[in-house]
Amino acid sequence: MTSSHLDPDALLETACILAEAVPADELDSVRASLEYLYHADRAVRPNALREVSPHPLSMTDAETIVYQLAVEEILDDDHLRVEALRESFVGARLLTAQEEPPENTIVATIPYDDPALNPGMFEGLHGNLLALIRSADDDLVLMSPFLSERAYERLRPALHTATDNGASITLITRSLTYDEDNDYNREFARAVRNDERLAPYTTTYEYIDDETWTTFHAKIVIADGERAYLGTANLTHTGLGDNLELGVIFCDDTASRITALVESLRQSEFFHEVTASSGSFRR
Repeated sequence: MTSSHLDPDALLETACILAEAVPADELDSVRASLEYLYHADRAVRPNALREVSPHPLSMTDAETIVYQLAVEEILDDDHLRVEALRESFVGARLLTAQEEPPENTIVATIPYDDPALNPGMFEGLHGNLLALIRSADDDLVLMSPFLSERAYERLRPALHTATDNGASITLITRSLTYDEDNDYNREFARAVRNDERLAPYTTTYEYIDDETWTTFHAKIVIADGERAYLGTANLTHTGLGDNLELGVIFCDDTASRITALVESLRQSEFFHEVTASSGSFRR
């Protein structure tokens, strides 16, 4: 039998099953294995397909493929629709070639003591931010105008994971070498400085123009230049757990644009590397 035309729904369903069960570069070998079974006059059974296929199929995947082809009357012990089989595998190859667009995630800190707000409206900011930090393998940027030592305690395990992965950390804040009345940022920076698993891998900066007091208010976390948080939450315990905060974790090309902005800061006259000695900070 050589009928080549499949019902569009049948073609799509069969192609989807094949694409889920077989990697793109192994589709031809699995199709050839199926044709071999038929022409060798062997029973088209899951075990037989697993035996002859160069690609190691699980029993579940082999059963699903064989069952689907039989249901659509493409291939069984008694007949083979060659063109329909090949059409299905071409469809699978097209499906596997389609890259799924990365998904961005809206995250929020929702005050639990406000009954008017539903905590399930968005994904949690705190948990997703920790996951973003843990995912860094090469570079991690933490940019926040306000910090707190209590936030550092929340972030510390994730920061340890990032540096264990091999990531270097860029910490960008303000009020380290000036603004003596505000010690919160210095407490965070000191805690990082005193952490043996973080200090060797962390470089700290201030962004401030001493003449005009131009500074920044952006809150950003970037992992490997590929995933970035941009939102309202400072890296403080209230920002991560108490205040109403909203942001987005970008996994599309927006992340690279945010990364480019941060890299441009390194060329700014307002951007100052800060070191610590005996508990005090200097540029």
